[in-house]
This record gives sequence, C-alpha cells and structure tokens, in this order.
Amino acid sequence: MTAPIETERRAPGRPRSEAADEAILQATVELFAQVGLEGLTMEAVAARAGVGKGTVYRRYANKFDLVLSVVRAHSRIGEPPPDTGSTRGDLWGLVDALVSVLTESPVGRLLPVLIAARTRVPELDAASAAITAEGRVRSRAVMRRGVERGDFRADLDVDFVVDAFVGAVFYRFLLTDSPLDGPFRAEVVEATMRAFGA
Repeated sequence: MTAPIETERRAPGRPRSEAADEAILQATVELFAQVGLEGLTMEAVAARAGVGKGTVYRRYANKFDLVLSVVRAHSRIGEPPPDTGSTRGDLWGLVDALVSVLTESPVGRLLPVLIAARTRVPELDAASAAITAEGRVRSRAVMRRGVERGDFRADLDVDFVVDAFVGAVFYRFLLTDSPLDGPFRAEVVEATMRAFGA
C-alpha cells in the first residue's frame, strides 16, 4: 500500500473533538455515495463536514483511510462472537448483525460503490480484504464452537460455511429487491443448519 491505514492520528496535547469525528465520517459517507472514490477528496470532506483540512489530515492519512474508517466504525469488528448457548442462536446472532450493518448503518450505502472501486485500486482492495478477514473472525468462532458442540459435522469447512450464509445475505442485498426480513433470515439460519449439521 502507498500509505498506511491510520485511524488514531491526532495533534499532541489537543483533545479530539467527537463532533468533528462524526461530521467527518458522515461527510465521507455522503460524498462517497455521490461521487465515488475518484471524486472523493479530503478537501471536499472537510468542506462538507464544516472543519478545516488540517482537522481531517490529523485524523486520516488519505481518502482510503477515510472510507475504510467508516466501514470499520460500523462493522462490529473486534466484538466477541455471539454466545447464546446454542449454535442456532449464535448463527441467528451473526445473521441479524450482518443485516443490521447493511440496512441500518452507512456501510449499506457505501458497499456497492466500494466493491466496484476496490477492483481498480490495489490500496483499497488490500485494506478491504484485511477488514473482511477481521470480520470473519466472529463467524469462524461460531462455526468452530458448533463443531465442538456436535451441531456441525466434524469435517466442516468453516470458511465455506461462512461464505454460504454471508453470501446469501449479500446476494439478496446487492442484486435483488427482496427484503432482508425475518422469514429470510430464518431460512438462512435453517438452511445452514440443515446443510452442514451433524
């Protein structure tokens, strides 16, 4: 990558304004959705957020950092995996969380443009892949726990199962007009349990 992804840069001795942080990320969402990666500039984000360019540059190294910071902020990365006491309940937790990220956070607005942009920009592609890998940690933990409980087959390909249920949600979100409602989520959970259960 040409520049590191940094999200905690700040001027020494000066408290960081949470209001400025929120305004910058919101401006990034709005502009990225409107003009895409090519049209996004740090200057435009600063103007939309109502802050100085220096305020943006003290926090973010470049526009890739800005976009990916929005994704990180809303993707539940670092949260512990759901632990409801049952594999089915944990899987429900994963599916519900994914749907919530896509439908109730800025990630849903950014995702279609981000997917298109990462195929053209190696820096963005590498950083996006890293975020995706971090996000899979929670899902893989649930799958492994399901194997240990005897709910999934002992020879389970954990990554394939994650691809299967996450892929179903993403396909419906990105390529259809069908809702990500309760019945759909229930079918994703039950289909996963039927297909890969012990």
